[in-house]
Amino acid sequence: MGIFLIAVAVALTVGWEFLASEQARMRDIQTVRFVVYFLGLLLFLMLIGGLGLLLLLLVREVRLNERQSNFVSAVTHELKTPVASLKLYLDTLEYRDVAPEKRADFYRTMRQDIERLNSTINNVLNAAMYTDRPVADPRPLDLARVARHAIELTATRHQLPREAIRYEGPVGLWVAGDPQALETAVLNLLDNAVKYSKDRVEIEVEVWGDADGQAHVKVRDHGIGMSRTHLPFIFTRFYRIGAEVRRSRTGTGLGLFIVRAVVKGHRGTITADS
Repeated sequence: MGIFLIAVAVALTVGWEFLASEQARMRDIQTVRFVVYFLGLLLFLMLIGGLGLLLLLLVREVRLNERQSNFVSAVTHELKTPVASLKLYLDTLEYRDVAPEKRADFYRTMRQDIERLNSTINNVLNAAMYTDRPVADPRPLDLARVARHAIELTATRHQLPREAIRYEGPVGLWVAGDPQALETAVLNLLDNAVKYSKDRVEIEVEVWGDADGQAHVKVRDHGIGMSRTHLPFIFTRFYRIGAEVRRSRTGTGLGLFIVRAVVKGHRGTITADS
């Protein structure tokens, strides 16, 4: 519709310019001709600019609606699947006589389902908590310790061997900030790295400080990677890459958005490369 309206505006403006020029020529008034030409050109540029802006906003709205639809589908799946699994195991434990070793397996799976539910709920809450909010009360914290703690939690949550996630950096690196928010950001980066890894998980976490007083955290994985066309959008709310990846990997499209919100709240920057 926007392209069609621009084409119509061009056609109408060309015809109007022709008629205005003919009328001015017949009257032989040079000043009127100049004023009409200037006002016509100005209105033409305003009309084209407005239509172009309208088209841009419409495209952004369509993309946002698509991402929100994907988010609703993903959240629905992320909530229904573990709930259905928990109900199945609870019904089995209630109505059948289960061997002790099998019962232990059931409890382990149920705990994983609860952690999955908790992760989904936390992502939704954190997306609202950290969006466009600077750190109100920054406190001294050890960023190196935060990173190491996030590594331990990720390894436990995903049942990874100790060598799967390697830490490189100082024993301590003190900064001012929100320790819970920064740990959430590092956890989301690590969860993302594990999720998009191949069969073998290999992740490196590097922490360092420079002479300008800036602290850096770098998370690197050896996973499936992505096209360069996706890199500018991966920190956008609800954005997920490709239908095939969405089907094969669970998620809500909020993890990296939360990371960017936390980093922005600490007056920092974040980039990605593949």
